[in-house]
Amino acid sequence: MNRKLTGILTVLAFSAMSFAQDAAPAAAPAEESAPVAVRGAETAAPAEQAAPVAEAPVEQAAPAAAPVSTVEEPAVVVAPKAVRNADSDADRTAASARAVEQFRDARNAVLYETVYTRDDGVPVRTVYVAQREGKDTVTMDELRGLYPMKLKVGAHGSVGAYQLSGNDWDGDQYSGLSWRAGIMSIIPLNQYTMGIKLGVLYEQSKASESYYVNDVPTNFRFSQKKIDVPVLFTFKAASSRIYFDLGVEMSIPLYDKLRISYTDSKDEKHTSRIDMMDEYRTSADCAFVFGFSVLANDYLSLDVSANLGVSDLYDGHLKYMNLNLDASSLNLGITVYPF
Repeated sequence: MNRKLTGILTVLAFSAMSFAQDAAPAAAPAEESAPVAVRGAETAAPAEQAAPVAEAPVEQAAPAAAPVSTVEEPAVVVAPKAVRNADSDADRTAASARAVEQFRDARNAVLYETVYTRDDGVPVRTVYVAQREGKDTVTMDELRGLYPMKLKVGAHGSVGAYQLSGNDWDGDQYSGLSWRAGIMSIIPLNQYTMGIKLGVLYEQSKASESYYVNDVPTNFRFSQKKIDVPVLFTFKAASSRIYFDLGVEMSIPLYDKLRISYTDSKDEKHTSRIDMMDEYRTSADCAFVFGFSVLANDYLSLDVSANLGVSDLYDGHLKYMNLNLDASSLNLGITVYPF
């Protein structure tokens, strides 16, 4: 009896020891995967099923942690990009503000002409146009290749070939030189193409010729002074600096004298002077004018004009000569526009 009891106790002791050895390694993984094992109700199963249940959560633990890191990583990467964009936008805004202040310091109003805009809404290649021109500014007309017609007042001077000629085909002709000086102005009628030229000019001229009178060579010389008032219509192309002029000119005489001189058969010189203003000269005469001007820049113009007389300078008759004369000239000059 004692031997049977002793054998049974021995078997039970060996069984308990083996069960303890098998349960000890399974309990350790179960404790490590406790957060995952809580989700399953299978943990209450018998000891034989505890090992497979505990091993499955251990294998799933690594992929369960991966989504947590992938969610946080874009947030860390995107944030610096947003900060950098904000800094660059702030820098561009500050630079634009500084440019505006520089123009304002120069007492210039700034206008913005955007060439194009990027997809993100930022204007690119912006042209700054100052209302008041300076050495570093460019006007929109210059960018477009246009030359506006501006209001100008300047000093004009010219020299030319001068001629007094008769109306008849065999009429007398007297040739010489003239010079003119005065004020010219351009008054625009529109922005680019049409305007009016007005002027007040002082003219002085001399013209002479020699003819035989009673087989004696006789010289006739006219000396004249007058005030010219040209009224011209001027026009040009919008992209050109060449002005074409067409109009009339009225002349008011101030001084007109005729000197007649000859040498007789005894080699004696005879000279007589006639004041044409007293009895012969008309109060005013008119001429048809056409020509062109080349505006080298905003301040200097080269002018060419032809004046064709359309009225007689004198009334009456003078012995030995025909007084049916009109005046014509071809002039080359410059105009300086300080304003």
